[in-house]
Amino acid sequence: GTAVAASALLFSQEASAQLIIKNPSDHPDYRAELEPHGTLVPWGDYVGYRNRYYRDHAFGGGVGFRATIEIVDPVIPRLNNTIGITFGIDFTNCQYCRRGEEFSIWTPVGAQWNFFLTRKWSVFADLGIVAHSDGLYRDIFFEPMFAVGGRYHFRDKITLTMRLGVPFITVGVSFML
Repeated sequence: GTAVAASALLFSQEASAQLIIKNPSDHPDYRAELEPHGTLVPWGDYVGYRNRYYRDHAFGGGVGFRATIEIVDPVIPRLNNTIGITFGIDFTNCQYCRRGEEFSIWTPVGAQWNFFLTRKWSVFADLGIVAHSDGLYRDIFFEPMFAVGGRYHFRDKITLTMRLGVPFITVGVSFML
């Protein structure tokens, strides 16, 4: 009995690690991904001085939400990959905001290219633009957005999602609908 249970556990772990990258569309069936997350902005913040803006070495943290809508599946016909439009909103503290504002709003919009490696792991890259504002959109700055990330699929359509890039680092939970 114990050997059978141990064999079943070993076999199930082996099966979950099987590569599926070369199996187009062999991933959870979804049209949208919803991701609440914690946000860090370690690369600094824009601050004003005599009507000129520059990036200061401020550190921001907060919360956000990202939605990604799948638009192409597969992109490369021989790989398990998708592309989606990603957009969201993040609120972070603001150490150097103008006019006494206490928070910044970040509004990212871009493309997300996903690669499904195994049943448990997928990776992605985000490329786009972020509108950034101190407070409620008084002064708006635009900056590039680039990130790479990974997802650990602990359920078929629920993942732990991590992103590292400019201007964000995020960690959250994604729900694939």
